[in-house]
Amino acid sequence: MMESIKNKHFVVSGATSGIGKHLVKSLLKRGAKVSFCGRSSDKLKQLIAELSFGNEQMYYQAFDITEFSQIGGFVSSAIAQLGEIDVLVNNAGVNSARAAVNAINIEDLNWMLKVNFLAPFTFMKEAYNQSMLVQQRGLVINVMSTVCLFSNPNIAAYTASKSGFDSLAKVFRKEAREQGVKVSSIYPGGVDTPFREAEKPEYLAVNDVVEAILTLAQQSANSSIDELVIRPMIERNFS
Repeated sequence: MMESIKNKHFVVSGATSGIGKHLVKSLLKRGAKVSFCGRSSDKLKQLIAELSFGNEQMYYQAFDITEFSQIGGFVSSAIAQLGEIDVLVNNAGVNSARAAVNAINIEDLNWMLKVNFLAPFTFMKEAYNQSMLVQQRGLVINVMSTVCLFSNPNIAAYTASKSGFDSLAKVFRKEAREQGVKVSSIYPGGVDTPFREAEKPEYLAVNDVVEAILTLAQQSANSSIDELVIRPMIERNFS
């Protein structure tokens, strides 16, 4: 039997655009409590203006997730405002530079490692240690990418940052399950979001990914959807 989303406390990173923004709206409409964050205070204010829900249903904060010390404070404040965390959605990510391996700028690689690896790791660690471990239950949903599943030229930095976190999450899945906590990963292919420089209507719609995340969030208590791959029909980069 699928679990209900209503009244569950979700923590969502990267909530001010694309997948994260639509996910926050969908969760609130379904009666969830949502703590969410984004880097841009202006975009966060815009999102709040678009919502019609009371403060008892949401908590939000704008900060740079590469300032890792702030993540723990955000998590503890979210718990104080809305209660123990049921689901963490690690959604924030960036693909800020493309280059062949021999031309990668170390600063570009370092930035993507911070956003795509170290920040979601910190969110996962803090949500687990501060709430899920205490409850002996909870769900972490990590938004990965199909770049974790294949190798394409000129996106090595992004691929390395995402794949590194994917490997860490796979180890954590085994460790956390012993404490009653599930760790699920979703691997979207190309998505038509502001993440891209040009519109790609042939790619996945944002809502396609949001609905897949909601499916993971409603998995039954006695089962675990460890991995879910979702691709647009035009993609052929799979075996």
